[in-house]
Amino acid sequence: MDPSTSLPPTPEGYVYAGAVSEFVPSPKSNPAEEASGDGALVAGCPSAAISTTGSACNVEPKTTKDGEEYLIKVVEIPQPAGRYPPQKRVAISYFHKKWYAFLNICPHQGSALSRGSMMDIEDMGIVWGAGVTCSLHNWTFDTLSGQSDSTRFVIDTFDVKDIDGHVFVSQAPRNAHVAGPRRDFGGKEMN
Repeated sequence: MDPSTSLPPTPEGYVYAGAVSEFVPSPKSNPAEEASGDGALVAGCPSAAISTTGSACNVEPKTTKDGEEYLIKVVEIPQPAGRYPPQKRVAISYFHKKWYAFLNICPHQGSALSRGSMMDIEDMGIVWGAGVTCSLHNWTFDTLSGQSDSTRFVIDTFDVKDIDGHVFVSQAPRNAHVAGPRRDFGGKEMN
């Protein structure tokens, strides 16, 4: 299926986040350029751009210690009726050929986790997962369990599905069963 023509059916409990191409680094020399390639920068598109799907904003690629490029893109997903806040800002990354999604708010002081970096979680040279490190105070969270080695706080993590070139993210956290305090600063990043 051509991602530019039609969307596959949305899985139950998921929302559309965008085309896969919005979440992987492009081969362009300047990733902040508009998709049209005319060299004009898109106004209001910071390096941690927030998309409500279909946005022309790209995000600045980040590089792992091994030289692999990846993106952390933030999307707003609606919550079920009666939930507060009505939208959640979820950071989505395709890192080492796996999808990760997590709440974009560090529970320490509300910094945007998308400003941080993804990293391998390893023990004695064996990689067993991926984490995200907050750029403000270097707190690191496992992107699947939401747990941290720096604090007892937990961040919500979400399931991601890649269907025919389109990315869908779950509305409900995948780690709701994980014990620990959660703090989301009313759904808004503090920086």
